[in-house]
Amino acid sequence: MVLGPLLGKGGEGAVYNISGSSDIAVKIYNDGKAPERHEKIVAMVAAGLSSTSAYVAYPLEVVNRQNGKFAGFTMKKAAGFKTVHDLYGPGSRRAEFPTADVRFLVRAAYNLSAAIASIHKSGCVVGDINHSGILVSTQALVTLIDSDSFQFRDSRRTYRSLVGVAEYTPAELQGISFENSDRTTNHDAFGLAVLLFQLLFLGRHPYSGRYHGGGDMDIKTAISQRRFAYSSKRSETRMEPPPYVPALDDFGDEVRDAFELAFSRKAESGNGRPSPVDWVGVIDRLQSNLVTCSIDRSHHYHKSKASCPWCKLEQGIGRSLFAAQFVTPTSMANIGEIIAQISRLSSPPRPPSAENIMPSMRDLKVSDAAKSKKSGRAMSMAAALAGFGVGLYVAAAIQGLVGIIIAGASLIYFFSAKGDAGPFATELKASTAEWNNQRQIWEKRAGPEQFEEKRAHYLRLASAHAGLPQRENEKLAELERKKRDLQMRKHLESHLLDRAKVAGIGPGRKATLASFGVETAWDVKSRQITNIPGFGPAMQEKLRKWSKSVEHKFVFNANIPTDPQAIREVKNDIAKQRAELERDLIKAPSDLQRLIDEATRLRENPPPDLVTAYRRMKQAELDSGRTG
Repeated sequence: MVLGPLLGKGGEGAVYNISGSSDIAVKIYNDGKAPERHEKIVAMVAAGLSSTSAYVAYPLEVVNRQNGKFAGFTMKKAAGFKTVHDLYGPGSRRAEFPTADVRFLVRAAYNLSAAIASIHKSGCVVGDINHSGILVSTQALVTLIDSDSFQFRDSRRTYRSLVGVAEYTPAELQGISFENSDRTTNHDAFGLAVLLFQLLFLGRHPYSGRYHGGGDMDIKTAISQRRFAYSSKRSETRMEPPPYVPALDDFGDEVRDAFELAFSRKAESGNGRPSPVDWVGVIDRLQSNLVTCSIDRSHHYHKSKASCPWCKLEQGIGRSLFAAQFVTPTSMANIGEIIAQISRLSSPPRPPSAENIMPSMRDLKVSDAAKSKKSGRAMSMAAALAGFGVGLYVAAAIQGLVGIIIAGASLIYFFSAKGDAGPFATELKASTAEWNNQRQIWEKRAGPEQFEEKRAHYLRLASAHAGLPQRENEKLAELERKKRDLQMRKHLESHLLDRAKVAGIGPGRKATLASFGVETAWDVKSRQITNIPGFGPAMQEKLRKWSKSVEHKFVFNANIPTDPQAIREVKNDIAKQRAELERDLIKAPSDLQRLIDEATRLRENPPPDLVTAYRRMKQAELDSGRTG
């Protein structure tokens, strides 16, 4: 065969096109690596693995040099595919998968699970499962490359997977030499769960978060110590997720429970973790339970959620996570007609006095407790009057001062007994307050107040809607004035940290940064890195120097039109506001009519809470003797 252009190069060798073949590529090992791989590749070809899975670029044929020495193997070419990291990272997704929405991510997660399931069915174990060996197409199809690193067993021996990425390696294998360890499908299940988590949770690593113990907690240590950052068992993990991330149950309880199990200690033995086949079922059911956001069609969420979690998340972050597809109701073609309908509606009349619509309370009688209290009070008053008479007699006939004291004390006791309503006075005060509260609520709903408040609210929304074109023009004009700043930002955003070489910042630290939303040189420049665990002053300075080096390469070009992406963001922001306003305005006439009907009903039929409060107050008036 004749080698065509180079497709890619790695530590083991290089992958080339084959002249005259559009769908087959060839991997040629470096001279020092070829002897190590020879026997394994021959065995994989002999086993016919390439016919067992459409998801994997298995060896098709052994390739020898002209001198007969082993050189490598042919495999199917994954044309048009990009790494899964380009999909799950929000920064790279904007560039590499600009039309991907939530359903696309879920579909890719389904296909990834199916791909790993097919590998296990063929008798292989991936072993070194990580983002670099997994490719995704623009149709969410998945292909795994680097199949020559899989663990493979034939009738004679086991060809182990000798490498692994710590961020995808389960706790039971952390720090262990892979040369002497057989990998299992349960080990693969851990790496798969990490990748699925990253696909669904904006590229965040499940073990990257804020640690509430002493010192820093890097991802490898967190895995070793079983500290799943999103777990509901916060008292055990002492971890919490980074800010501005989806909640663990945003994709439904079944997905939440599957991740909790996959990252639990009890799942480490046997086949305790959800298998790829299990995930196929879980994600298939998730796809069936997704509903589309009423504001942005790129947002899809589990039907058990009361509202769209992505809208809330984007509001907190301040930018779109997906290519927005805002919904404009077709029945809102004429906002002016909606406003006219709002204005034509007549307010409910002022309500009558609440007392005048109360049912008769003639059945109310003084309670037995009140009667007993009144009887005791009468006896006390009679005794006080008798004491007063005795006091007057003593004062006149025996001892003036003593008699006056007796008479005065008796008089005080008399008026005290006369005015003592005891608990009935307290009840009267409380019941009167409750009546006044219920009456005010009823008057607001039965009269024009609530209706006019709501109508004013909708008219404010209509005014905001009418002002959107001017607001859009102002924002676009502001973009033109800030053209240099926008070009600088686009330049910095195009430099992804994951693809950069920064001293001391390897894959683990990059995963931590990504989990806290730092993916590009622009993120480094514009975000607070001081709050990210494990990034002290020295690491911060390295990142700043890298960002500065990227910035220094920027060259402003006044002749370039305003960045189309920035224009799209402005138009998307206005479109989102318009969709939200129209969603509310279209409900205005029916909502206001509902308030009119409710007011009429409340005037004709007083609500039970109002009647109960009135009855309670009248009973308290009877018992306390304050009514005629």
